[in-house]
Amino acid sequence: MSSSRHDEQDDRPEAVQQAEQGAQAWRAVVHAQGSATADHSDFYALAGHLVDTLAAVESLARLLAGQVARYADGQPAGRVVYDDSRTFDPAVRLHDAVLDLGHLADGAAVARGDADRFWSAISHIGVEDTHTSAGPDAGPTDDELSR
Repeated sequence: MSSSRHDEQDDRPEAVQQAEQGAQAWRAVVHAQGSATADHSDFYALAGHLVDTLAAVESLARLLAGQVARYADGQPAGRVVYDDSRTFDPAVRLHDAVLDLGHLADGAAVARGDADRFWSAISHIGVEDTHTSAGPDAGPTDDELSR
């Protein structure tokens, strides 16, 4: 969501820059896969990256929850955290944000488990040419009978 141009210095923190690049990359993946020919080896490769990405999302949400929980107390002397509406207690707002991050982390963990099971299931899928293979129910081949 950066409004900076490519020829300008990006002064945002590295974590924010990396998150933007990751989000852009996943949008590009969705676009590319939408026009790709379905292939089980691609499904397998993408599943592995989904598992990795969801683990990273879970880790980031848990890390942020800890940072947000300590945010108000970590301000230097003379600085206080406020809520921009000026009608809501910022401590309550931060507490709610920590709970939301916990739910996000838990949801990412559940989604990672689903992606991992998909990854495992798709690893057992293959495609064979029916003209050169007897198939799984055809019984033993002549070579197998002679052994």
